[in-house]
Amino acid sequence: WDIPLIRVAAKKGAYWCVDNRRLFTYKHLQLGKIPVQVFGWKENREFELKYRNGLPFRQQTSNGLRAGLIQRSERAFPRSSVAEPSLSKFQKLFTKAEQRKHEARIAELRRKRDKELQEDKDADAREADASLKELLQPSKAVRAKRKVRTSGTLGGKKRRVAPKIEEKDKKLTVTLDKEDSEEDDFAIEISAP
Repeated sequence: WDIPLIRVAAKKGAYWCVDNRRLFTYKHLQLGKIPVQVFGWKENREFELKYRNGLPFRQQTSNGLRAGLIQRSERAFPRSSVAEPSLSKFQKLFTKAEQRKHEARIAELRRKRDKELQEDKDADAREADASLKELLQPSKAVRAKRKVRTSGTLGGKKRRVAPKIEEKDKKLTVTLDKEDSEEDDFAIEISAP
C-alpha cells in the first residue's frame, strides 16, 4: 500500500499533525519513529485550524498524546491506550479474544520492526567501520612505494610506514609515526558504537 506521509509543522516547541487518523494508527501500532513531511506553519491553513479546534480538548488528551475517536462503521474496533475514553464514541469493540489476538499482532510487528532497525544499525556500523579502515589503510600502490621499517634511521630521518591498525573489543586503534622526527609514535583511538 502506498500510504501518504503524515504532514507536520512546528509551533511552540512541538510538532503538530493534521493527519490525525493516520497518526492515531501509527501510535496505536506502536511504530515508533516514522517518516513525515515537514511544513512551515503558515504553508497550510489546516495546521492553524486544527490547532485552534483542538485547544478545548488539549488537557483531556494529555496535550495531544491521546485522541478522541468516533466509530463510523459497524466493524468492531480495538481498544487502544491512545484513545481517550471521555472523548470517544464506540459502537462495537473487539471481544476479549479478538483484542488479545490484535495485541499479539502488534507485539509481533514491534519485534519485527525493532529487529529490522537493529539490523540496519549494525549494517551502518559495519559500513562505517569498513569505510574508516579503507580510508586509513593506504592503497597497494602507496604501500609499495613506502619502505619497510627497520631499526634506526635513514639519512637522519625516520622511514615512512603505513599506519598500524588494531581492532579489539569494538575499538579501532591507529598508530602513526611522526614523520621526520625522532619522537615516539602516537596513537589515535576510535570507538565505534
